[in-house]
Amino acid sequence: MQETITAQLYTPEEEAAVTRAVESRFGKISQVLREVVSRDIRVDLCVVAPGPGRAYQTVVTRGMGARDMRVPEGAGALSRAELVFMLPERWELRSRDECWYWPLRWLKLLARLPAEEDSWLGWGHTVPGGEPFAENTDFDSVLLLDAFIPSQDGEINDGDPCVFALPGGQSVRFYQLFPLYGQELQFKLKHGAQALVDRMAARGALSPVLDTARANLFPPPPPEKRCLLHKHQLRPLLLGWEGPAGCLATDRILVDGAPVGYCYREPPCGDWDSGWRFTAGDESDEYMQSPRHSDIYTLNCLANYDEDILPILPTPAPCAFARGGAGLERLKNIK
Repeated sequence: MQETITAQLYTPEEEAAVTRAVESRFGKISQVLREVVSRDIRVDLCVVAPGPGRAYQTVVTRGMGARDMRVPEGAGALSRAELVFMLPERWELRSRDECWYWPLRWLKLLARLPAEEDSWLGWGHTVPGGEPFAENTDFDSVLLLDAFIPSQDGEINDGDPCVFALPGGQSVRFYQLFPLYGQELQFKLKHGAQALVDRMAARGALSPVLDTARANLFPPPPPEKRCLLHKHQLRPLLLGWEGPAGCLATDRILVDGAPVGYCYREPPCGDWDSGWRFTAGDESDEYMQSPRHSDIYTLNCLANYDEDILPILPTPAPCAFARGGAGLERLKNIK
């Protein structure tokens, strides 16, 4: 029988104390992204808009600290916490495209992780995601550190501004999420959090504001194939798409930069497959027969290379299009 989890929520007085703590440390809350359905804790997201001296948005959880974490005796950490993520000024907080939504998703996931795992989170902890957070980033894990607390002169405040008290006497700590690459996570697991933090600081990689273009401290060997667009340059263009979004495309498009000259859609060959195949239209038979000249991508990725494909994507299989004077034109008598 599944164990019933009793919801633990802040009292109105405690919620007001959290709100005051957020505003005194990070700035006035401009909006709250409220959680409608909550079975354990309610994780609202408080947003502090950019302001004087703050060319970024700050998102802070409000609700994680309503529940005590199971902190081991002697760990020297508080049993209650709230989480912080600092995002670029133009980050689209209202979008549900994963390219934009993943920082908010991770705030909510980590806020619930201690209760779900009967564990705790504290300074220096890392949590792996298992795969890149979104199509436009190679970040796949997060590191928790004390939150960056700017003062009016832009410096970190003295004392311990990351901690605040609830009306009942419980103390809560703000921890900030710093995304990591897989190789950085492995370094931390081998050498410890402080060694990683020191390395990040020395390389200028410890900026409190998310930088999706941040260089990997321990980059893997460069791949043989180099696409023209880096993952962080991909924009979310495929809006409202339902169903599998995988496709096949040749290097003439993604490596050489040629526009889509010929494409077709056939019945999909797997759960990942939309059935779409894209070529530049000038590939030789020998080129097409070599598997190293094509690869699997998402339709959104292909749209970033050639937006002309967006209007034709809903066309059901079988169909084929070739580039003409008016763009991609449908070919007739395709069976």
